[in-house]
Formats: sequence, C-alpha cells, structure tokens
Amino acid sequence: MDLYDIFQNFRINDLSRETGQAKSHAKANEISLHALQDQIDHLSMVCLAMSELLEEIGFNKEMLVAKIQEIDLRDGKLDGKFTPAIHCTGCGRKLAPRHVSCLYCGAKVKSNSVVQSAHGR
Repeated sequence: MDLYDIFQNFRINDLSRETGQAKSHAKANEISLHALQDQIDHLSMVCLAMSELLEEIGFNKEMLVAKIQEIDLRDGKLDGKFTPAIHCTGCGRKLAPRHVSCLYCGAKVKSNSVVQSAHGR
C-alpha cells in the first residue's frame, strides 16, 4: 500500500462519515417537516372553524381583514406577521413566544392561545 492508497482510503472514510451525517440531518429535517405539516393542518382547521362561525354570526370579509390588520399592527409592524409578548407567571418578565420556560426564573410558560395550546404550550 503506497501513500496514494492511504490518502484515498482516508478520503473514502471521510466522505463516508460525511454521508452518514447528511443522512442523519435529512432524517431530522423530515421529522421537523412532519411536525410543521401537522401544525399547518391544525391551524387550517382552526381558521376554517372560525371563518364559518364568523359568517354564521354576521361578520363579513372586510371586518375580518380590518381585524387582521389591527392584530398585525400590535407588534408595531404591518408585515403579515404577529409576535405576541408572553409574560412569565413566576417573575413577570417579558419572554419570546418560542420559550417553554422562563429564562430568568425557570417557571413553565403557559400560553392562553387556543392555537398554541393545542401543541403543548
């Protein structure tokens, strides 16, 4: 076995390891994708239910669009996104909505949202 063969074996082993890591990342991404698809399905069902209820009690599309814009502006930007503020029940500090426990006191964060509470928050 000469130096070239040793180098080639090293490269083959290195690429094999990288391939294994790529497969692992792909599997993790697939799992995340399925979770996101489940959340989208849930949100679609919630939106459909709310839309039908609103129609039944006399709300029209213009009223809904106005409310969407009002909610969109709550975070200060009309950008089609909403970032609600969550306050810790333990210490009262403001937290990002992605946190499941308080960064300051460790208390479990509960969401009052029907949409978020269906997914473990």
